[in-house]
Amino acid sequence: MVSYINETFIESTAASIPVNDLGLQRGYGVFDFLRVKGQQPFFLQQHIDRLYRSLELMRLHLSYSKEELINIIQSLIDQNQLSHSGIRITVTGGASPDGYTPVDPHLIIVQQSIPEPPQAMLTGPYKLVTYQYRRQLPEVKTTDYLMAIWLQPWVKEQGAHDVLYHDNGWVSECPRSNFFIITKENVLVTPHEGMLKGVTRSNILKVAKGIMKVEERAVSLEDIRSAKEAFISSSTKRLIPVTGIDDVVFNSYDSDCISRTLFEALALLEASKE
Repeated sequence: MVSYINETFIESTAASIPVNDLGLQRGYGVFDFLRVKGQQPFFLQQHIDRLYRSLELMRLHLSYSKEELINIIQSLIDQNQLSHSGIRITVTGGASPDGYTPVDPHLIIVQQSIPEPPQAMLTGPYKLVTYQYRRQLPEVKTTDYLMAIWLQPWVKEQGAHDVLYHDNGWVSECPRSNFFIITKENVLVTPHEGMLKGVTRSNILKVAKGIMKVEERAVSLEDIRSAKEAFISSSTKRLIPVTGIDDVVFNSYDSDCISRTLFEALALLEASKE
C-alpha cells in the first residue's frame, strides 16, 4: 500500500514523521476523510474545501493548492487500485523546535480498504446516550478525539452505540456524525452551530430541500422527545436511523418513513457522481 508524506509517495510500512511533530507532541492538527469506489473519490471537492477551511481556522498554512492536492490524491488512488477504500488527509503543526509553536505543516495522506456502505438503510437497534460536552473549535475537523475515546467504556455500559453531545440541553453532534430529527410535522431539523458541518450533512440537506421543509436551528433535548424520527450521518455511514436516545424510544423505521426516503435520495446523488 502506498501513502504520501511531504512530497513523497512511499510504502505505508516505511512511512514516518519526526518525533517532535506537533501533532504527536500536542495533538495539533486537522484531517479529512472521504470515501472512494474504485478510482472514483466521492465529493472530493467538498472535502478539500472543508480541509482548507479547517486549516485556515487552525492557522496552518499548507504550501499546496487545492488543485495540486486533488491531483496527489488521484495519483494515490491510481497507484493503490483498491475496490472500496477511504482516504485520510492529515495536516499537523510540523516538526516544532520548541514542541509548542507551529512551523511548516506535515502532510500525510493514507488510503485504506473499508467496507462498501449498505445499499439499503440499516434498521437494527442503534441507541445514543447524551453527554454534556462541547468540543474545542467545534467547526474544525481536528485530530482531537480525546473525550470521544475516553467515553467509550461508559457508552458501552449504557448499552448505547454512540454518544450525542449537548451543551446545557442544546444538542450539537456525535463525535463522528451529524445529528438530525424529523418532527411530527415532517420537518427535517439539524443543529446549525457548535459542531462540524459534515459533507454528508450538506448533501442530505441538499436532497431534502426537494422533498420536505428543512430547518437549520438550535435543537434541544426536549425537541428530541417530541420528534418522530432521528438519524445520524457521516461519509462512511451515509444515514443510520436512531432507535433510542437516553430513555426516548423511536418507532420502527418502516418502508414509509422519511429517513428511508432521504437515504434513497442520498444514494441516488452518490450514484450520479460515479
